[in-house]
Amino acid sequence: MTAVIQARSVTGPSRLRARVNFAIFAIVVVGGGWLFAAWDRATGQLSGTADTTSTSGSTAGQGLWLLAPALTALALHFLSKDGAGPLGLTLRFPGRVRWFAFALALFPMAAALCVAIATATGAATFSLAPSPGKPALAEAIVAALGFLLIKNVLEEFIFRGYATRTAMALGLPGLAPHALVGLLWGLWHLPLYLVWMRPADFDATTSLPWPWFLPWFLVGIVALAVLYGELRLRTGSIWPGVALHTVSNALSTPLLLHGHLRLEGHADAWFGIAPHAITSMVIFGGLGLVLYRRRIAE
Repeated sequence: MTAVIQARSVTGPSRLRARVNFAIFAIVVVGGGWLFAAWDRATGQLSGTADTTSTSGSTAGQGLWLLAPALTALALHFLSKDGAGPLGLTLRFPGRVRWFAFALALFPMAAALCVAIATATGAATFSLAPSPGKPALAEAIVAALGFLLIKNVLEEFIFRGYATRTAMALGLPGLAPHALVGLLWGLWHLPLYLVWMRPADFDATTSLPWPWFLPWFLVGIVALAVLYGELRLRTGSIWPGVALHTVSNALSTPLLLHGHLRLEGHADAWFGIAPHAITSMVIFGGLGLVLYRRRIAE
């Protein structure tokens, strides 16, 4: 299948415009979250208590953390045209059933493989029974889907709809556009982990101290950005990414936070299902690399 979106040959003012737009967008993405977190603190809204799977505990700053980059992307797209192409909102693309099936099935299969390896090696225990006071796995997944779908439409629009299409217009070689988007995506998450997320939830996600977690997390997010970015380029649409993102969040968060999957020691860095895990990097980054090589060979 021919890629719907190719790296465009943008020269002169259009390439310059794409670079200016991307720089403005990056400032909002990286700096906005810290500004809104500071606003939450100044206005006395709760920090360190946010629920990552529902609207419960969310603050005004968290809402703006999502909305500001999306609104900035829309404004730049319509008011500062750079010739980098559409925003990927179409549901009409070749082979869409195949791509949606791939997106929906990928994370459950990858998670099952990681859990099987971790339990077989004694690095983890898995149970269908949740921790006391937590909902059952199926109930938690269904309860999270509505909010996650809304959140991930915005998130995928920001980082695939606008960021990937603009990064491809910068004239960067090879995988560099995906790496650039992945770096922004990773830095955008930091206020969530450091300010809004419950410390207990963060501790359930990783055993690594911050000096170790941060570089591994950024590498893992870049690996994911290759896969998500290639899905965007192959289909011309953000929607397979929305499906993949929503399924992965809806499944991984209850598994880790509700006590179904307990990883011993630093096993989360090896066999975990979060982005900082080596297994995650190998599976998702490897698949992204395969899609990239197939695209450039066509």
